[in-house]
Amino acid sequence: MEAILRPLARFSLVALFVIVLTFGAFISTRYLASSAAFMESNSPQKPLVTPETVPSYPSESTQNLLSTPKAIDIPLNCTLGDQSRACPANYYPSKILDEHKDHLSTLAPSCPDYFRWIHDDLWPWRETGITGKMVMSARRTANFRLVIVNGKAYVETYRKSFQSRDTFTLWGILQLLRRYPGKLPDLDLMFDCVDWPVIKKEAFHAPKYQAPPPLFRYCGNESTFDIVFPDWSFWGWPEINIKPWEALSKDLKEGNKRTQWTEREPYAYWKGNPAVAATRMDLLKCNVSDKQDWNARVYAQDWLQEQKQGYKQSDLASQCIHRYKIYIEGSAWSVSEKYILACDSVALLVKPIYYDFYTRSLMPLKHYWPVKDDDKCRSIKYAVDWGNSHHKEVVTRLLCVARLCIKSHLFLFD
Repeated sequence: MEAILRPLARFSLVALFVIVLTFGAFISTRYLASSAAFMESNSPQKPLVTPETVPSYPSESTQNLLSTPKAIDIPLNCTLGDQSRACPANYYPSKILDEHKDHLSTLAPSCPDYFRWIHDDLWPWRETGITGKMVMSARRTANFRLVIVNGKAYVETYRKSFQSRDTFTLWGILQLLRRYPGKLPDLDLMFDCVDWPVIKKEAFHAPKYQAPPPLFRYCGNESTFDIVFPDWSFWGWPEINIKPWEALSKDLKEGNKRTQWTEREPYAYWKGNPAVAATRMDLLKCNVSDKQDWNARVYAQDWLQEQKQGYKQSDLASQCIHRYKIYIEGSAWSVSEKYILACDSVALLVKPIYYDFYTRSLMPLKHYWPVKDDDKCRSIKYAVDWGNSHHKEVVTRLLCVARLCIKSHLFLFD
């Protein structure tokens, strides 16, 4: 994801939390009691180098969840200026309130396709379980350790994350505790807020290692064992003026209504920071010039200048005006993928290396159009030319399926 400004949810997402944390708790119960009493400390070591490989995509269909129940409001209950790290005594309800029971009873009975990946992510510990030693061995790169005991969260910080990633990740977990009081199991986990997965598969083989360190982070790839978890931007990214997902998804819905797909600009659009990755610099070559038009409109985002101007040119809901939007990874995966997929444009995905918690269930030519990494310009031009000459197929198949997929995966719109 982009290294920007260096000076500086609904049911399926919540349910993912519950299942991931429940599995983690189940395989770590053997040592949790001692973890709650005493949080060990080891000397941090340098992170592992991560090779880049291409993930595979499953072929199973995506669930279509067509209705969204009214969300439970989870307010932040803190006194202005209070720097205490402890929440108010009444912050954690001990049981589900009566006014919330009707909401929980109306939640969709089926789960999104990506839930099955939880089993794959936890497969390395199927025989050994997770021991306290394994958890502590993940500290070498972790930003924080999270322990939940009797419905209360305890955090030990090892190193500050970039910007406010750790703060908003923990805020999401606190919302989970309040949304499902008394339902979360006791657990103990390490979390790394850096972009790149570090637990390399090739480095952890028996008999030297029984199992790898269980480390949570925002993305993974096919060469690593890192356990994926929803990224911080679902709860907001204040450093670049991005709203929490629940509010932003409503803005995107309204933005999509302004212009129908056939009335949008017939080009592929991308705007971002190209300096973070060679593949993005390569994408700039696809921009329109006096000699060639690859049907792409590519813009470099100057976030320092944008900050000075009050983020007037970076409103995501106002960028859904092209028929096609390009997703391309930065230094690792990018949080921008969900914004692009939610835009009611055809998503053109430059062949990815990394995945987050839901993208492994996305299918080419069903949820997005694949773009070759080593031949971007020609690949983009072909996709745009084909789509512009096959309106009916695009609107009735690609856009319809992709819209339902995103709705079912992230419960975007009411």
